Amino acid sequence: MKKNYFLSLVTFMLLSLSGIIFIQGYWIYTSMSNIEEEFSLTIRQALSSVAEEVQERELRYYFDRFETVIDSAGSPETSEFRDVFLFYDNDAPSNLSALHAFGILEDTYNIPSSDFGDINAATPKIKNFKGVRTTAILKETFDRENRISLTIEKLKDFERINAFDQATYKNFFTNIANTFPIHKRLNSYELDVILRRALIERNIVTPFEFGVFSDGLATKVTSNNYKESQKGPQYSVPLFLENEGVNTYDLVVSFPEKNTYLRSSIVGITLLSLVLTLLIIIVCSYSIYEIVQQKKISEIKSDFINNMSHEFKTPITTINLAIDALQNKNVKKDEEKVDRYLNMLREENKRMQDQVENVLMISQLDRGSTPLDLQSFAMNPLVEEAISHVALIVQSENGTISSDLKARKQSVVVDKNHFMNVFVNLLDNAIKYSLKAPLIKVRTFNEDDVWVFEIQDHGIGMNSETLKLIFKKFYRQQGGNIHNIKGHGLGLSYVKKIIELHNGTIHVSSTLEVGTTFQIRLPIATPKINV
Repeated sequence: MKKNYFLSLVTFMLLSLSGIIFIQGYWIYTSMSNIEEEFSLTIRQALSSVAEEVQERELRYYFDRFETVIDSAGSPETSEFRDVFLFYDNDAPSNLSALHAFGILEDTYNIPSSDFGDINAATPKIKNFKGVRTTAILKETFDRENRISLTIEKLKDFERINAFDQATYKNFFTNIANTFPIHKRLNSYELDVILRRALIERNIVTPFEFGVFSDGLATKVTSNNYKESQKGPQYSVPLFLENEGVNTYDLVVSFPEKNTYLRSSIVGITLLSLVLTLLIIIVCSYSIYEIVQQKKISEIKSDFINNMSHEFKTPITTINLAIDALQNKNVKKDEEKVDRYLNMLREENKRMQDQVENVLMISQLDRGSTPLDLQSFAMNPLVEEAISHVALIVQSENGTISSDLKARKQSVVVDKNHFMNVFVNLLDNAIKYSLKAPLIKVRTFNEDDVWVFEIQDHGIGMNSETLKLIFKKFYRQQGGNIHNIKGHGLGLSYVKKIIELHNGTIHVSSTLEVGTTFQIRLPIATPKINV
């Protein structure tokens, strides 16, 4: 995968994910704003209906009292017609005509004020209004002399003008009601019932507290838990509006759990949205991780192929040259040269065979298909044998290798062949990554019941990023050109795998341009006691 394409893909995925998260957040924000606005509008409508119902209930109470008083008052003090309206209707085909008269009969009564409450006021004059409707039917007839005569039939009806009465008496009733304190006009229980019903009708089901205020001061009409410093958003509406639109009282309602109530309306869809968003984040993150890993694996495999090609190229070239030389007639006659070229063929062939076996061995170890031949061995002699394998190479590089094998407890249960490869791999790395003459120190010692092997070089060293990766399969530290240092990136991965299979640990410390130290720790074998 090309680097630019990879970066573009990752950037696009991150931008898409960021866009989804932003849209989800914006949707939640706007939804809460809309819900809160709708809630406030609904509350204002509910409070307006409550204020209207409270005032209508009071006026209806006084009007009912008025009806009772009028019915029992007897004859009015004065009566007079007001506002008479005439309407003439002529039906020519039927020779019938009608005259309609509409008027208002105004009766005046002297009513004791005590009939409307215990108030200190002069005896008021209360007017009662009735609608009077009169209809006169005119019919033309002919007598025996063919003279026209008119027949007149009058119909009179009285009716109460409720709407007019209420409008007429509203001011009177309001003046009477204003003489009483608010707790005698309206009690807390009544207001609670009206308010609760108005909210339920509008699907508002959440705790609330209320209080009635007069000129900014609290009155006795409040809910049980209402306080002037009530927490939560508050809404108010004027109560008992007078004719001029002036009000003395205000109903204040608060909702302590408003935010919780509003959030609950979208909590389901919000949680689902968040879960889906989280799922998208996880999927995108995992996809990016897999893409990165695949890219790394692709690069590692490519590096491995290049390194293996390089490792095989030299022996193949040597083998071809040796074969060409052996085909020369002059060389065939020289037994010494023939033996030398045959030895070269054998060594280079073994070199390639070792490379293939290393690759197959690490693959088998990963599958767990390679059994270990575990036996108890003295580890110091194994270390000395491994040193002898590389001694000539160190000498050819004008380097030195010193050993300090002080471990007294050295009996460890290991697979000898595998651990020999471990020691040789570590020694070989110390040689390869020493750009100057290699200076290698090897020592063993004991810490309690642990055998410790330590190898120190004065090579190129490693940075912190390299230290995290050196035990990964196919990874190789780069030294200028990739082929400057031979290897296929399996050595340290193999070393770590073998040590872990023996219940041991390996630790590495390094400093750039100073050197690297590997330390292996293995448990001492417990001797069997024969009973």
